Amino acid sequence: MIGGDWDYEHFKREFYAWTGLNLDCYKDRQMERRIRQMMQRQKRLDFAQFYKFLKEDVRALSNFCHYLTINTSEFFRDDKVFNCLEEEILPELLQKYPRELKIWSAGCSVGAEPFSVAILLHDQNALARAQIFATDLDEKVLATARKGSFNWRYLQKMPGHFRRGYFEKVGEEYLIKEVIKKAVTFRKHNLLTDKPISGCHMIFCRNVFIYFKDATQRTLLKSFSDSLRPGGFLVIGLAEHISNPGQYGLGKRYHRIFQKQ
Repeated sequence: MIGGDWDYEHFKREFYAWTGLNLDCYKDRQMERRIRQMMQRQKRLDFAQFYKFLKEDVRALSNFCHYLTINTSEFFRDDKVFNCLEEEILPELLQKYPRELKIWSAGCSVGAEPFSVAILLHDQNALARAQIFATDLDEKVLATARKGSFNWRYLQKMPGHFRRGYFEKVGEEYLIKEVIKKAVTFRKHNLLTDKPISGCHMIFCRNVFIYFKDATQRTLLKSFSDSLRPGGFLVIGLAEHISNPGQYGLGKRYHRIFQKQ
């Protein structure tokens, strides 16, 4: 029976026992603020009421998990990073590993990031040599990613020749070419509990772990480093920082791009 005056700590414990999702890994102030905002919209005045609401409504729980994840994404986000990938990093990897590249986009949201990488590889006649895995905790964004249909706001920063060459405009939507859509394998994956994808030549985890507490960030960085092959690359977001990358066996290569030593 659910009742009483719960605080946020109590809610986190009950939610973890029920779902296995550990909200303790997230920065408390940011996460509690987001949850309280949703409680207000749903007119659930306290954490006990809100927990009961989630328990009794499967759709509400799905919407809540979708709300927890920060699904901000766009194609070719951060042009300096993608220029470096196009001109330096990808050609280097393709030369070093002529048979196959294994690339993982962790926390891929609607797929703009892994599709951007696939476009770069196709433009260099190397897409057939790559395995691109894209994972996210949120089933809703994965369903959107698999459709490969995007509105204009996702494409605004994309170079024009890529937009013209890899998308077909249908009404208000832009449909990505089938060769690009088929090149990316999307999977549900919890970074905090599921086994990482190993043997990667490149891992993207951008604007994801900034929301986690420091201890969780360190755990994830070690996991990513362990999942990289020697000489592989980890790409993080512009707002993120790795303190002492050497402790993870990483060296800074360029502008939020780190290479495994």
